[in-house]
Order: sequence, then C-alpha cells, then structure tokens
Amino acid sequence: MCAAAVGLMLRGTGFDNSTNIYLASGKIYNAERTMAPLFEMFPNMQTKEMLASQDELAPFKNFSSRMAAIDYTVCLHSEVFVTTQGGNFPHFLMGHRRYLFGGHSKTIRPDKRKLALLFDNPKIGWKSFKRQMLNMRSHSDSKGYELKRPNDSIYTFPCPDCLCRTNKSEDKRSSSAM
Repeated sequence: MCAAAVGLMLRGTGFDNSTNIYLASGKIYNAERTMAPLFEMFPNMQTKEMLASQDELAPFKNFSSRMAAIDYTVCLHSEVFVTTQGGNFPHFLMGHRRYLFGGHSKTIRPDKRKLALLFDNPKIGWKSFKRQMLNMRSHSDSKGYELKRPNDSIYTFPCPDCLCRTNKSEDKRSSSAM
C-alpha cells in the first residue's frame, strides 16, 4: 500500500496529525520521495533510525532480523498496532499482543479488499470515505480473545479454541475421581 493511501486510511479511521506514529519497516526504496505524503500528514512519525543514534544501531545494522526485532519490540508494546500488510511479522505481532496483554491490546487490521474498492472510486467524498473507514475500523478493531477459524494462522490466534472445553472436561474428570 502506498504512503498516501496509508495516510488517508489512518486519517479516515480517526487518527489526526498530532498522533505519534512509529513506522516499522526495512529500507524503503526512494523513501524521501515516496514517504513524503505520509510524513506530511503525520509529522510526528518516527522510525528506528530517527529515534536511535548510529552508534546505538551499529550492533544491529548488518543484520536484518535484528533490525526487524527492534521494530517488533516497539510494535509489541505500542498502544495501537495498525497493520497494512500480510505476512509473518503482523501475524506474530497480533498473536503475541493478544497473548501478552490478555486480549487487551488494540489492533486494527483494515480490510484490504474494501480499501481497494474505496480508493478505486473517484466519486467518493471525504465524508463517505471516513464513514466507511470508521465502519471498517469498528469491524477490524481486534481486542480481546478471538477464536481461531479453521484457515486462520496459529500465530495470529495463539489461544486454542478448545482450551475452555479441555479445562471443563478435566475439571469434570477430576471432580468425579474424588
């Protein structure tokens, strides 16, 4: 998703230009030009390279997995995590945040198919776009435990569906054995 689209999505879901944003990413091709619209919409956006000195990043610099671990740690402990892509990084993060914080971490996972349709509609006005985005946010605002559906990632949903049933059957067995 391009930077301008991400910015519009964030604005549409209620984030304003005073929002502090941490951008978790690897090297972005032609970043100064391609990221300019997002930095303009969100001037409080930071990256690990902006927050840490060269000396602090030196032990991590030549290791992409170590650099990703910095992003992972910041995102893990953030107030809100918004993902704009698929892949292992956001899936692990969503599951880890769900597990670590007992289901009380706000994670927003926009519906990319609906977003594509909204961005492809040249006649949509800002009010309509924002209404659609707020509706999408309310449906994607993952907070609390969710049950894993058959095709869902075990990383995104680390809590097994049958955990509560397993505990109840064990309780019944142990109480009948007494």
